[in-house]
Amino acid sequence: MVRGYVKAVFPRGSWVLLLALLSLASLAAEEGIQPETVPNEVNVLYRIIFDEDFYFIAQTAGPYLWGDSVGPIGAEEAWYLSLEAALSNMPRIAQALRLDPQVDPIRLGVELGVPLILEIQVGGSIENAEVSIAYRIRETFTEVGAIRGQFSHTIPQQEDLFAYFWLPIAGELDTFALRVLKPMVEIRGRKGTVVSGFTPSPQEIPESGSLFLAVPMPGTFSWKALHKQYVPLEGVLLARPEQPVLELKQRRFYPFSLDLGLVQGRSPELWFSWQPNYHGWRLRLGLQQQVLGFGYFSFADSPEIDRRSLWLPGVEGAYRLPIHESGPQLFVAAALLGRWYDTSGVLGVRLGSALLSLGYDWEIPGGFRLFAEVGLGFFLEKGFVSADRGNLLQLTLGDAGYLELPRFRLGIRVPLGKWEIRDDRGSSLRSTGNV
Repeated sequence: MVRGYVKAVFPRGSWVLLLALLSLASLAAEEGIQPETVPNEVNVLYRIIFDEDFYFIAQTAGPYLWGDSVGPIGAEEAWYLSLEAALSNMPRIAQALRLDPQVDPIRLGVELGVPLILEIQVGGSIENAEVSIAYRIRETFTEVGAIRGQFSHTIPQQEDLFAYFWLPIAGELDTFALRVLKPMVEIRGRKGTVVSGFTPSPQEIPESGSLFLAVPMPGTFSWKALHKQYVPLEGVLLARPEQPVLELKQRRFYPFSLDLGLVQGRSPELWFSWQPNYHGWRLRLGLQQQVLGFGYFSFADSPEIDRRSLWLPGVEGAYRLPIHESGPQLFVAAALLGRWYDTSGVLGVRLGSALLSLGYDWEIPGGFRLFAEVGLGFFLEKGFVSADRGNLLQLTLGDAGYLELPRFRLGIRVPLGKWEIRDDRGSSLRSTGNV
């Protein structure tokens, strides 16, 4: 039979009250986080084995030394209760479960899932008026690193047992518990966020919004946090026992944007962009033109050019390279531009040019992103040479058209709408500590 002393453990955590008078917009933006209790206590199985010398002391001096208890059974109880009282005051000991001396502590520890075992043997000498204590502290699942010790003490009275007698063993057990209770860092963020950098494999933040990971402290960790609906984050955390919390400031990623640019520093352009994930492919539909801008020729000087042919509808595919999880991003792009034409009064579109470019974009306050691209263009219509003159290099390819390089673009991406896909967590979280 297992008898035990259980110290009261009160769960930590708090509920965030939602006020009824808040507007629906505010309610959608802010919801509380219910972090789980950080595991900081451990259970222990213990037993005391009394030898014949102890029982001789108990029969002769026990009633005087250890209260009104008579005989060896009463003496044992005083020693059990005083040890349990000492263990209950240790901050890392949750429950102390008393074992019958005949029970195998390892087998029972495995069955109950109790990670620590404390074994004590009590002897003594009535002639020397002292007791001798031998003890062993070990983990249930391994003998490696077990602690053994012994000491002698004058025969204690009952108040000595409860006041200080067991403190050396209790303190050593409490320190030993750190081997089982590895330091934990708490990461707070959106559920489904995958966090890497703390453990050999990435870990996902659960439904509660709090992820606990065992890490060596103090320690410095380069971490990344990825979520398909939020902008990726990365940083460095200096984890310390007194501040083991990382709160992620996660901003919603918007897949749709309006891109406003300037080609060759002269020609305004407009694109509608769709990018389903922060890293990966982007599709753009838009319009370039060679009618409005800076430094163009006068159409009065070139009546042979149809203005309509200089409005260039296009489609572009781009791929954002996963070089950095956050911050400035590198991408490659390819585009096809059409050209309006008029045949016998029927207006149509035909392929006019193909563009290749390498680009770089970075975020600025407000969620906007600036971009810059440089590349080359292959044009099938020689009319473009007249309209878009002034480039650094134009290579005529005979009747096939001409090659223009470098071709550069500057612009800004404006996110469209608040595409909030609601979950049971609301606003972005404050960033604290060493992030």
